[in-house]
Amino acid sequence: MPPAAGELAGARGGAEAERVFIGAGCNRVVNNVSWGACGLVAFGAQNAVALFSPLRGEIVTTLPGHKAAVNCTLWLPTKKDVLQVQSRETHYLLSGSSDGAIMAWKIGSGIGKWSHVLQLPAMHKKGVTCLAGRMVSDRVSIFASTSSDGMVVIWEMVVEPTAGG
Repeated sequence: MPPAAGELAGARGGAEAERVFIGAGCNRVVNNVSWGACGLVAFGAQNAVALFSPLRGEIVTTLPGHKAAVNCTLWLPTKKDVLQVQSRETHYLLSGSSDGAIMAWKIGSGIGKWSHVLQLPAMHKKGVTCLAGRMVSDRVSIFASTSSDGMVVIWEMVVEPTAGG
């Protein structure tokens, strides 16, 4: 008889396995790391974004989805906005990769689950090298992306309002 789910063959009373460590190496590019107002640090790790918790001292998850190496990340709201956004329940993360793609991710602070919100329209012909921007209101962010193709693109992203907003 095969072992039940979560049991090891030949083990008495069964055994369970759980994830105890996530390891990821940071891609070797400038502007790859960003610290969000939510307290997490994001960085490119191969074709994914790794999220590191300084409080826990570990990578809490990785966000797969890019088809090329992730070059840069940007939190919205940024760490600079921390005093204005202490009650904000939703945070966004942008990531840009070496194939010119930019993706947006979302997390609810009470949920801890990430979701892929959207892939921005392809505007760059080469790798995205930097993302910079700010929340200009509770619902609107303005950010710029630069690329090794020499182009700077200015974006506006409208996000969900905060609770009670």
